[in-house]
Amino acid sequence: MLLQNRISRSRMLLPTIVIYAIAVWLVCGLVSDGLWLQFSCFAISSFLMVELNNGNALIRIYSRMVSCSFIVMVCMSTFLMQSASAMLLSICVVMSFILTFITYQDKSSMGHTFYSFLSMGLATLIDVNIFFFAPVMWIGMFFYLQSLTPRTFVASLLGLLCPYWFVSIYFIYTNDLTLAADHFSRLVEFGKVADFPVVPIGALVAICFVTILSLTGIIHYLRKRINDKTRTRMFYNTFILINIVTIVFFILQPQHYVTLLTIMIVTTSPLIAHFIALTHTRITNIAFKVIVIVALTFTIINILKLI
Repeated sequence: MLLQNRISRSRMLLPTIVIYAIAVWLVCGLVSDGLWLQFSCFAISSFLMVELNNGNALIRIYSRMVSCSFIVMVCMSTFLMQSASAMLLSICVVMSFILTFITYQDKSSMGHTFYSFLSMGLATLIDVNIFFFAPVMWIGMFFYLQSLTPRTFVASLLGLLCPYWFVSIYFIYTNDLTLAADHFSRLVEFGKVADFPVVPIGALVAICFVTILSLTGIIHYLRKRINDKTRTRMFYNTFILINIVTIVFFILQPQHYVTLLTIMIVTTSPLIAHFIALTHTRITNIAFKVIVIVALTFTIINILKLI
């Protein structure tokens, strides 16, 4: 058995990666900088990635590569670890996927649809531009999950806007709408297209690497998807849709790199995990080693920048 297969199927993989992640967080200032909120959100989102994989059988063999890939990519992007908003956003994104996938071929799943878009609505409180992903998710629900109906569409709208019902109470109480105006004004703030110099070099390198991983996973999956069940294929089609749209959004408006990379890591994790766990050729084994070496190298470089 090749190295990539032994590692990807090992029951010790997840505990080892968890220890690795804790070590990275400690070096990056978990205690010294008091990153307890960020770390707690990271731990929750990592657990949710495990549930996303287990609940939907994303990998047809025993493997923890989905959650492990997520953990490694987050630890590689140390600037995300410093951002409480990015870590909170990752929870909302993963939870939205978990709840949306429950609606697969269930045209009466208004409840799960509501809570799925409630998670997305909470994410828009962190970054209002998440609203642009709502139509993309509706497309995925219509073509892939086959759960979009007039009733589930209304439920999604209610869930998306629900957080603002409560926030509006605060604004009415304080009689100050300035914060709300500033929040929604960001929806129409557009920077230069492909203005990559606004992105720090470390973040740009991380995004390029994650993009390469996502494209590798997409190409592999499109070639081998016939081996998966129809239900699983529809879930991966949804990941691919969101992933491609996120890459396009980054090219158009790269100044939102923190939000977009957070989403890309979530959607890329199942794709690259599928590639690593379910391929077994000499070339893919070499590719796996290269991926590990590059990820570790980027992690060390980004840690040294923080120290």
